[in-house]
Amino acid sequence: MLRSSILLALLAPSGLVVADQADEVQMLDVVRVLGQAEEGFNVAVTDDMIEARQASDLEDLLGHDPSITVGGGAPVAQKIYVRGLEDTLLNVTIDGATQAGYLYHHQGRVNVEPELIKNVVVKAGAGNAADGAGALGGAIHFQLKDAADMLAPGETAGALIKGGFSSNNSAWKKHASAYGLLTEDFGVLVSGTHLKSTKDYKAGDGNRASETKQLQQDFLLKLSGNLADNHYVSLSYENYLDEGRRYSRANMGALFHPIYPNLPVDQRTERQSWIGKYGYNPNSELVDLSATLYHNDSTIQKRGDLWAAAWPPAPPFPTADYYNGDYHGGGVKSLGFDLRNISRLGAHQFEYGYEYRTDTAYLVNPVVNGFNDEETDIHALFLQADLQIFDNLRLSTGVRYDDYDYTDNNGLNISDSGVSPNATLSFDVTDALELSVGYARAFKGVSSPEVFFLEFPPTGGTLSSYTGPNSSVVLPGFTVGALQAEESDNVELGFKYRAGDFAASGELYRQTIEHAQYTSSTTRYSYVDDVKVKGYALRMAYYMDDVSINLGVAHSKPEIGGQPLSSGDMGLGTAYGRSWTLGLEYDYSATIVLGWDARFVERLTDVQAGQDEKAGYGVHDLFAQWQPNDQLSVGIAINNLFDKFYYDQGTYYSRDSTTDPYGLPEPGRNFRLYASYRF
Repeated sequence: MLRSSILLALLAPSGLVVADQADEVQMLDVVRVLGQAEEGFNVAVTDDMIEARQASDLEDLLGHDPSITVGGGAPVAQKIYVRGLEDTLLNVTIDGATQAGYLYHHQGRVNVEPELIKNVVVKAGAGNAADGAGALGGAIHFQLKDAADMLAPGETAGALIKGGFSSNNSAWKKHASAYGLLTEDFGVLVSGTHLKSTKDYKAGDGNRASETKQLQQDFLLKLSGNLADNHYVSLSYENYLDEGRRYSRANMGALFHPIYPNLPVDQRTERQSWIGKYGYNPNSELVDLSATLYHNDSTIQKRGDLWAAAWPPAPPFPTADYYNGDYHGGGVKSLGFDLRNISRLGAHQFEYGYEYRTDTAYLVNPVVNGFNDEETDIHALFLQADLQIFDNLRLSTGVRYDDYDYTDNNGLNISDSGVSPNATLSFDVTDALELSVGYARAFKGVSSPEVFFLEFPPTGGTLSSYTGPNSSVVLPGFTVGALQAEESDNVELGFKYRAGDFAASGELYRQTIEHAQYTSSTTRYSYVDDVKVKGYALRMAYYMDDVSINLGVAHSKPEIGGQPLSSGDMGLGTAYGRSWTLGLEYDYSATIVLGWDARFVERLTDVQAGQDEKAGYGVHDLFAQWQPNDQLSVGIAINNLFDKFYYDQGTYYSRDSTTDPYGLPEPGRNFRLYASYRF
């Protein structure tokens, strides 16, 4: 099972599931996340991979692919970069609910519990019309488990208990799930997870990263299944909570700053999701209907915060707590609806539908009243067609129409609409080799910026949307101007090769994003200079009896105004060096699996003027899993085997020339042990 998952994760060019057979590589049914995955670059992660590696954060989930890096050090600060673009430029969903908005640029915005994940699909580059609104740089879809995924064949009820320990920060993780059938085809899953560390994590140099203790909790209640023939219903509620004492800028250490000190404060990051799904799939080629209705509320709050006591600030820079030690912050509420259908006409398939979402960005301020919420309404229509032109020639093409209506916190209204076409032509050169060429355009209207910027305490003011002429005064070195819709163009060449026990895939791409957003402390602008990304990726996998080997390499060059993206370009992305991944998995017996994963990142020398290069590194992880029967599973993993001291190149380095990065180093050697038992 794990060997197949590795190949799926590496190649998965069409969201396909790989057969669990030792002697051949075989493609089976399509994984439906938000509809059928299109031709193009996909990275998939399965629950088998997650369990074997004891994944506990985003880096564990996604670090096996060289095109993706997850920087930040501490889990609360982790950000996902795909081809150098930050996840703010991607459409991210958790169980079909879009994770809209951006809470705080010094922390991550994607919060998900690995224990609950069934699979993850990452799609890089502007692409499929059905991928959702705002997918300028692609999409990430997390699908969560339900009762049917937990029940073994023939079971009607069961339970799972799991415990784990991480040595680096003395963290205990406890998980319990109960699940069963309420009717013949309709079940319930109740799941709870609690993780708490008693120490800050230790970096490879032996020093602990201050204020990085973890306390995370997740609760999931999910009812799902067939209520009648051909009628599927799912209702779920999830609450994810991360709290603890963090630096005000959680992705940095004890940085000295006279105006906004980076002092530790109590913080709470929480996500609550209510999701309802309905599916209707009769015995018809024309009807495969699905509908999703969701409400998502993500918040961040801090207990007090110190800012300069006077504005504009002047030496000796006295500071004051504008919130009197009370919790303050904000969040984004999203109410969304997605309706789509798939029709099949012979060898051709058509997916089409309608999406609606309204986002509300709001502040929580115990001292000052009168801050207005920001509202964004999005309507969209889409059509994606997969056409079999000849036996060896396929065309995936589609079009999407998005309409945005945005009202900022000063009452300014900006309305945008745009059409996003795409087309990918795939040609089978031989039975083993497929070549493809594609173009896609994505549109994203103006919507709320990060919540942190909606209020600026020292001035007591709120953020303004700039609508004047282009100007270069505000941001030296770049040209910024009137706030307007973002548009992305992506051109891609790719190949897939499958022959016997060997498989490979790769792509060469070039992407441009126009009018990317920039936010100062008081005003929002659009860059006049385009964000440009060019790069390549290559993945290979090979089976030898009980051993599987995988290798990957990727390099992206994201730039704006001819300069590489850097840590200061938060909300856009960052550059990192050529990355290599290598994996080895050995089925020692029918019950024991052993594995080794390695990631090597080359030194980044192409950096913005005045900034230091980013140091390269190599990290090795080992894992072993023992499953003597269907009930018991025991595992051990050793992350950062050689206790390497390093900064992930996706973490916050600096905006100026400095020897030591401002961000947090990655954890050093970490032994993880777990045991789970099914009843």
